[in-house]
Amino acid sequence: MSFVVTTARILAEMFGVNWNSQDLLPERIAQILAAVKVPEFRPSSKVIITDESVDKPEEDTVTGDELEDAAVRIQRVMGNSAGDQAMGWRFNHLKPADFEKDDDSNGHIDFITAASNLRAEMYSIDPADRLKTKRIAGRIVPAIATTTAAVAGLVTIELIKIVKKSPIEHYKNCFLNLALPVLVFSEPGAVERTVVKDGLSFTLWDKWEVRGHKDFTLQDFLNYFKGKHGFEVTMVVHGVRMIYVPVMPGHRKRLPQTLLKLIKPSQGKKYVDLVVSFESDNSEDIPGPPVRYYFS
Repeated sequence: MSFVVTTARILAEMFGVNWNSQDLLPERIAQILAAVKVPEFRPSSKVIITDESVDKPEEDTVTGDELEDAAVRIQRVMGNSAGDQAMGWRFNHLKPADFEKDDDSNGHIDFITAASNLRAEMYSIDPADRLKTKRIAGRIVPAIATTTAAVAGLVTIELIKIVKKSPIEHYKNCFLNLALPVLVFSEPGAVERTVVKDGLSFTLWDKWEVRGHKDFTLQDFLNYFKGKHGFEVTMVVHGVRMIYVPVMPGHRKRLPQTLLKLIKPSQGKKYVDLVVSFESDNSEDIPGPPVRYYFS
């Protein structure tokens, strides 16, 4: 009940909804909640297609950047079209709720107490009363400000070293605890390099790139590694989907098909990262980094 009341109160202030102390009385809240019709739970009827040969329905077009997609949706809602005008007005008149722990009339500490105690109950953690919550919350803001400033300064120093292309001996890792205070610096080690053969190696930061085109087939993909490195490709995986495994029934029939058809990328997607397994002429497994395939 406390979480419902404090959340509704903060949202009302953000959206400019008028309310008074009578609206927060327990009997009034109970009356409102009693009128709420909770829809009956129905299991999802979604059908999961496991047959890889069946064409799957096209997914909604996304740019790949969740923040950018969210911004586009918000701008759409805030538009001036007839259907969105009321909602757009509400968004344009939103008032941010600036946290203030020392003002008991704003309900901020009450909200934090209710929300944190709900989460604590989920994980069998002892709940905290309002006073303890206020004391903890009061320490967070100055701690965030000072720690963020220290971390930002340390990161900026390391970025300058990257711009100057300094040797690895000049870089530093830092462990800091401003409450003690303690600052411990150490030198990072060189990244581990896996040697595939003479003149060919990779690190965990590397990707092998293959640039294809709309007619680039799976066979062309296999031939690329055979011709460049002398490796036989024994498996190609995209996410959780097996694109090519020679021992799987029907997979050899995919060789003349284009990767564009086999992978079915979303509209606007320029590349995908594939997991590829290799084998030498002696039938020995060969390690390799992820392979980034460009569609054009």
